[in-house]
Amino acid sequence: MVKLSVIVYVHGDSNACLMAKDVAKKYVLTDTDITVSDDRVNLEELDYKHLGILITDDDKDMDLGDNEFLHTVYLGDDVPDVRGRIQAIVNPNEKELLFRHQVRYVIDSLINEYRLELTWSMLDTTINSTPDMVWYKALNGDHFNVNTPFCKVVTKTKDDVEGRKHAYIWGVTEDEAYACQESEEKTLEAGKTCTFEELVNTPYGMRTMVTYKTPLRTARGTVIATAGIAQDVTKQREYEQQLHMMATTDPLSGLYNRRYLYQVGDSQYVGQKTIVYIDIDYFKHINDTYGHDKGDAILRLVSKELQFKFQHEIVARMGGDEFVILSRNELSDDELKERFDEMQESFDRSKDAEGIKVQLSVGVYRGNAAMEEAITLADELMYENKRMHHEQAGEE
Repeated sequence: MVKLSVIVYVHGDSNACLMAKDVAKKYVLTDTDITVSDDRVNLEELDYKHLGILITDDDKDMDLGDNEFLHTVYLGDDVPDVRGRIQAIVNPNEKELLFRHQVRYVIDSLINEYRLELTWSMLDTTINSTPDMVWYKALNGDHFNVNTPFCKVVTKTKDDVEGRKHAYIWGVTEDEAYACQESEEKTLEAGKTCTFEELVNTPYGMRTMVTYKTPLRTARGTVIATAGIAQDVTKQREYEQQLHMMATTDPLSGLYNRRYLYQVGDSQYVGQKTIVYIDIDYFKHINDTYGHDKGDAILRLVSKELQFKFQHEIVARMGGDEFVILSRNELSDDELKERFDEMQESFDRSKDAEGIKVQLSVGVYRGNAAMEEAITLADELMYENKRMHHEQAGEE
């Protein structure tokens, strides 16, 4: 709150002026400095935090000047027929106690009125200049004040929004508006600011909004409404999702990367699990013979098939031509054989692998060992399977 400096200038020697000056000298108000001056108020010194109050019984003073920070109180029993800025009239013929009370009340009212105008101007300017949506909603759901960005999002004017409920404003059904009503109820129940993340269907499409809702109280603490602020975080969430994907996904294969595999495995797969370690046989020979572009195509082919056959498991590329499948299910030998046989058929039919023998070596671990140990054991079993393939190839 702005601390006001109020200059009270009482012009006149009548008994009423003397009493008014005495009232002003004894007047005390929080966050306000009251100065009673015997000199005329200098209009050039008045600004938003320097307020002038002229108290006079001379109607000639009504034309002292035009300044929005100068308020004039006339001591008289009629309304002077002059131009000027008269904010209040106090009858000097009242009993002294009543007269003093009226002078004090008028000074108090002028200061509070100015504070209210200044506060409202600051609030109105602030809520309409922020890019966030701001609204005030009565307990029955009627919106009684919204800012310019709010109107822009809902494509309605302030007059059209005022007194309307969520369903009309957003163009949704009452059932669809329930989510908003539910968050209002939670806010009122909590009695404090609550934060929600909501998907909102706007004329510009679905947007992700983070909303802050707070009970709005009177000076005595009675809750009469809620105040809301909504930030459109759609682009931010998309950016975060992209960053997450970059951090957890292998760019070549589109599978999860080694880092994500260990992160999820250590935090979510602490008990019984199945680890399937996979390696492409003779992959170095494929790269050396057909080139790295063809090698990358084979990697993508294998990745696609693994992702398709193990849709409900975590499939990650460890690096090079090595892959890992992580599952909470047992994945029996028969089940794995069936899936890998189907994959082999797909490899044999694929144009990407035309003329190339794509064969996988597989090692399977089932147990509750920690991730690092479980992967090491599955890797060792995979190499046993690979040696068997090499031996068979040598025999042929």
